[in-house]
This record gives sequence, structure tokens and C-alpha cells, in this order.
Amino acid sequence: MLFIGHLCSAQETEKKYFDTSCWTFWNVDYQMNNGDSLFFEGNTRSSAFDSYIVDGLKMNRAHVMLGYAHKLTPKLYVGGSIRSVFEPNWNVWFWRAFFQHNGQIGGKLDFQKRLSYEYVTPHELEDKPGERSEYGRFGIWALLGKNFKIGQSNFRAEFSYELFIHTQDETSEDRLVDLSRLRVDFYYQLNDNIRLGAFAMRNTEFYFAPSTLPQYDEDGNVIQPGKPERNLNLITPVYGLTFKYSIRQKEECNCPGEKKRRKK
Repeated sequence: MLFIGHLCSAQETEKKYFDTSCWTFWNVDYQMNNGDSLFFEGNTRSSAFDSYIVDGLKMNRAHVMLGYAHKLTPKLYVGGSIRSVFEPNWNVWFWRAFFQHNGQIGGKLDFQKRLSYEYVTPHELEDKPGERSEYGRFGIWALLGKNFKIGQSNFRAEFSYELFIHTQDETSEDRLVDLSRLRVDFYYQLNDNIRLGAFAMRNTEFYFAPSTLPQYDEDGNVIQPGKPERNLNLITPVYGLTFKYSIRQKEECNCPGEKKRRKK
């Protein structure tokens, strides 16, 4: 293990920064009396790219997701989701199962953790060069969040980190960690049901890049030096907006003559 760790640390790492990407998230969740919830999410991504699914908006990716979470205990949930992602020439499906624990630190700071497994199945929409294989990966996500007031208005701040770990990929020598996301969110609580938010995120994809030979011009001058085998980190700065709408079922009060009240 020490030898393997030494090889990993000795491997050269190249960081490449992409242009800033703009994302939107649209979330709706339906919360039931038993604590279970049905949730929906839509997402769009716009950035400089080779091709787009909507040219005028420079939109290169969009997804819709439907999921269900079952309450095992007051703090522990188990669930699953299906996500359909639309990219240029591809429709990719993500099948996920997860456990999530919602706790607190010191009674004031929310601390949420989630362990998930998802299987990814790409489907080619047009006959284009290139090939993508199915693969599975584990996800680890953690969030710190806090509600607070400014005057009479309610706000919430969240800091989260998520990473995905490869379990298989037969087409290339991928690195153990597939993707990571470091994210900060700030929400304004419009009312009991609606939250409006803005976020900033560092999205990093992890690859293994083979060695390349130097390139020369007609006079024999080096125009691009060669590179050794290396780890390649593709980093995208992301800024976006979030809309969240929660629907809570009403429940009957046990006291005769009293009106229905919302479950808190």
C-alpha cells in the first residue's frame, strides 16, 4: 500500500481550467405525512462548448430527475432516483440508490451526509465518432447548513462537498475519483414553501492523460512541448440559480373542532 501511495503521489498532475459555466436548478418536492417524500429536479447548463442542444442559449446539457425518499428514522432516509441527461448526440441515464442521514452539530448547524451508488448508461442518439461505456460509481456527499435572519427576512447558507469514486470502466485507465464538487449556496426563504438561491461551485473531473510527443513548426522550432503520462484535472467554475418549491400534505388535528394544520 505504501508503494502504491508513493506512485500516486509521484504522478505529475496537470490542471486545466474551462470557461465559466452557468447552471439553473428547479426543484419540487412533495412531503407526505409519514415523512416520505417524492422529489423532482430539472437542471440546465450553459457554457462555451463544441456543440449545443439549444444553440441560442449555448445550452450544452440538461437533465430531469425523479426520485423517492423513505423515512426509516427521524434522521435516516433511504431512497432512489432516475435521471435522464440530454447532451449533444447523447442521452445518458443515471440510476441511483442512496442512504442519507440528517443530523446537527451543537443543535444549531445542520450536518447532512449521503452515501449513494449510481449506474450510468449512455445511449447514442446519432451515429457519431466516439464511444462511451456503462459504468458504476459510489458517491459521498456532506453538507453544513444554517438558517438565519436579516431583519424580518429568513435566509439559509450551505457549504457542501461531493465526490464520486469509480467502480469499473473498461474503456480507459480512469482514476479512482471520477468527479468532485465543492459548492456554496445562499438562499432567501420567500415563504414556507418557496426558496430562491444562488450558488458558486468548483466542478472538477479527474482523468488519466497519456504521454504526448513535442510538436514542431516547419523550421524545427518547438511549438508545443511533449508531456509525460500525467493526471489531468479538468476544472470548471460554475455559477447558478436555484428555485425550490415544497408541497406539504395537510393532516387532521386530533382535537375536535380545530382546523387542519400543516405538518411541521
